[in-house]
Amino acid sequence: MVPPKTDPKWEKLVTDPASVKVNGLVTKMLMTRLSLMNLKTNASRKQEAITAAYDFFVKNENAVKDDIKLIFG
Repeated sequence: MVPPKTDPKWEKLVTDPASVKVNGLVTKMLMTRLSLMNLKTNASRKQEAITAAYDFFVKNENAVKDDIKLIFG
């Protein structure tokens, strides 16, 4: 199950995606996209990134369920 956007792990996911270990190819592509957003220095887009990541995980929940477990426990 995908946690709500208020979960603090979303912020870590979008601001430091390189520190999050995942296995699925599609999730790795999302991590690359988040890295390119460079949210460590551009915090104004943080909520936009959280929403994009959340929407990705909701849409692909069955395909990335193992990565959801890795990221959110």
